[in-house]
Amino acid sequence: MRHALVVGASGLLGTNFVRHLQRTRDWRLTTLSRRPVAEFEPATHMALDLLDQAACESCAPRLSSITHVFFLARVVDSGYRIAVDPNLAVLRNLIDVLASSAQDLAHVQLMHGCKWYGVHLGPFRTPARETDPRPASENFYYGQHDYLAAKQAGQRWSWSTLRPHFIDGVGVGSPSNLVGAIGTYAAVQRELGQPLHFPGNEAAFNALLMHTHVDLLANAMEWAATEPRCANQDFNVANGDYFRWRDVWPKIAAHFAMPAGQPSALKLEQCMADKRPVWNSIVERHELKPVPFEMAADWAFADSVFRLDWEQAVSVVKAHQYGFSQMMDSEQALLALLAQYREQKLLP
Repeated sequence: MRHALVVGASGLLGTNFVRHLQRTRDWRLTTLSRRPVAEFEPATHMALDLLDQAACESCAPRLSSITHVFFLARVVDSGYRIAVDPNLAVLRNLIDVLASSAQDLAHVQLMHGCKWYGVHLGPFRTPARETDPRPASENFYYGQHDYLAAKQAGQRWSWSTLRPHFIDGVGVGSPSNLVGAIGTYAAVQRELGQPLHFPGNEAAFNALLMHTHVDLLANAMEWAATEPRCANQDFNVANGDYFRWRDVWPKIAAHFAMPAGQPSALKLEQCMADKRPVWNSIVERHELKPVPFEMAADWAFADSVFRLDWEQAVSVVKAHQYGFSQMMDSEQALLALLAQYREQKLLP
C-alpha cells in the first residue's frame, strides 16, 4: 500500500487533502505538523518542528516506510511574510532524512503557487505558463525547486510541483483562507448594519481572476503524484475559468442578505482589529462553533489578495495535456463553500 506523508496537515489544504486520501482507501496515512490533527484517525500523526534538524534526524525510523510526500508546509511570519531561508531549511531537513531512510520512496510533491510568476509583485505575462522565465525577485519557491531537483538527480524517486492560485475551501483554524475571511468580514459588516463594501480599489474589483477549489486541487495532487508521466514536472492547477469580483461580489452580499457596497480600498487588518466583541456576539447569538476571532481570518492575508489590481490568469493546458482535465465554475464554487460554512455552523 502507498504510504503518504502529508506535511502541513493542519492547514486548509492539508486537512482537506487528508480527508480526500481517506475517502479513496488506497493509502496508509501519516500526518506531520506542529499542531495536533487528532480528527484524522486512523492516520498516524507526528508533531515535529521541521526547523529542528536534529529532531528530524531522530524521526528517521518512523519515516522508513513512506512512499509519497506531499509537502504543504511553509514558515510564515507576521504580516503574511514568507522568508526564503527557513522555508528551504524545513524542506531540506525532512528530505535529507527521507532520501536516506525511506527505501521505497517514490515521489515528493511540492505545493507552490502563482507567486512563482510574480503575481504578488505586479502585472505579469498572462496566461502564465510553466515554462515562463522566473522573475528577478526573491522567492522561496525557487530555492525549494532547485534543491529538490538536484537531490533527486540519479535517484529512483521523482518529484512534481503544483501551482494553484488562491485555494478556496472550508477550513477551521486555517486563517489564511480567503473564503473564511470574506464570510467573517461579511458577518461583521452585517452585524454593524453596513453594506458589504469591496475591500480593494476599482481596478482590483474589475481585474480578471482565477481561483482553485480545494477538492479539484486534491484530485490533481493525487494524480500528479501517481501518474508516471508527471515525474519531474511542474503544473499550474486552477478551476479553468475566469471571473471578476465585480460580478460575484453582489452574489456574495445576497448570500448574507445585505446590500453590496462599492470598492473602498479598506485595510482589513486595521479596520477589523477591534471587531472581536462583534464576532463574539455573532457566534453567541447564532450558536456558531466557538472559533476564536483571530483564527477565523488572517486579515493581512486577505489584504494581500484584495490589493492585487491586475489580471491574474494562468494556463492549465499542460495539466490537460498530461491527463488532468477536471474543471469547475469558480462563482458557483465560491457560493457553495459559503453555504457549507453556514451548514457547519462556522458562519451565520
